[in-house]
Amino acid sequence: MSTIIDFTPFDFQGDVSAHTFKQFLKHCADNNVSDILIQGGDYAWVEIHGRQRQASSHTIKQGQLSALIGSVWQAEVEIHIRAGDGADRSLEISGEELGIERGKYLRFRCNFIQGRVARLDNAYAITMRLIPFDLPNILNMGIEEELFEALYPGMGLGFVCGPTGSGKTTLQAGVYGYTGIQMPDRKVITYEDPVEFVLGGPHWKGPQPHQAQVGRDIKSFAHGLRNAMRRKPGIVGIGEMRDLQTIDAAIEAGLTGHLTYGTMHTESVAETINRAIQVYPPSQQSAIASRLLGCLRFIIVQRLLKTTDGKRQAIREFVIFDRELRNELQAHSYENWPLLIRTQLEQQKATLDDKAWALYEAGRIEKDEFIELAGHKAFRTSTLGRIHSQEAV
Repeated sequence: MSTIIDFTPFDFQGDVSAHTFKQFLKHCADNNVSDILIQGGDYAWVEIHGRQRQASSHTIKQGQLSALIGSVWQAEVEIHIRAGDGADRSLEISGEELGIERGKYLRFRCNFIQGRVARLDNAYAITMRLIPFDLPNILNMGIEEELFEALYPGMGLGFVCGPTGSGKTTLQAGVYGYTGIQMPDRKVITYEDPVEFVLGGPHWKGPQPHQAQVGRDIKSFAHGLRNAMRRKPGIVGIGEMRDLQTIDAAIEAGLTGHLTYGTMHTESVAETINRAIQVYPPSQQSAIASRLLGCLRFIIVQRLLKTTDGKRQAIREFVIFDRELRNELQAHSYENWPLLIRTQLEQQKATLDDKAWALYEAGRIEKDEFIELAGHKAFRTSTLGRIHSQEAV
């Protein structure tokens, strides 16, 4: 039985102003909220450890959102919303009058769009992700020892993958934070959309990291990578690798002596390899597969599962591309690489399904959580395998 997570709804008392909204955000931060949803004609909602909770005592009127956006963000945001473009912005709030300690702030990643909400047409939706003030400590993330040892090669390309909300950004921030303390000779530069975790500070032992926002400081992720190769970085961080130009630039960076980290919205190591190669035209895929293999150092795919204590736990499927594995893959056609890697992970019982099944057997997650990740067939197969194992004993 899962622990119940409570949240006391905030009472705006009919005044959804900039000040009350910031008070609401502070209330969310104080109660371990990770995500916030504000929609015209609906209650405010928050997510705590992957669970949705009603966050306001009354519904938010669509008419209140226009003034709120203009006063908390900028009026031009609404122009983008109404034009059908949507918008992504960051928000940073501070102030002792809000109960925020001097020298600290609350930071959010924000997305805006309009659409239908129940029976209300052209309703605005604001989705916000709370970015913690303090950088996560990678030593407290339960990173497997073998994986941790592979995270900081001298050069090459590493993928951090998973669906939205799987902790990719948090994991990357932990990687950068460890660098700032333990590897002061590695200059860190990132290209993000928008900037999320703020890196650096007095504890950072090397040069302060530089974070560029795509669309404001640099034209695109691909332009950022080409810019990075002129800046002699020790580590290059890319917010997302989703098109040919960005992936091509990342491979080039990895091959020319730069350690490059990038994220991708994929759900397995095998899918990540396919995605990276198949963005290219078929005539180029064989050549690009060889270049990719030459610079690839690791692929991590992470998911966050809701646990029975009311929290969440990360599980990871990963492959480290050491010289032995690269030599093995080079002996096969690149079309077979995903299957070979998937087979290796299954033999090692190191897939996401295997990690989730171990948590289920330990009573850490419910049956439905395993099925949501792996499916009903995998649950039946794993259950049958456990029965046969017990009978053999």
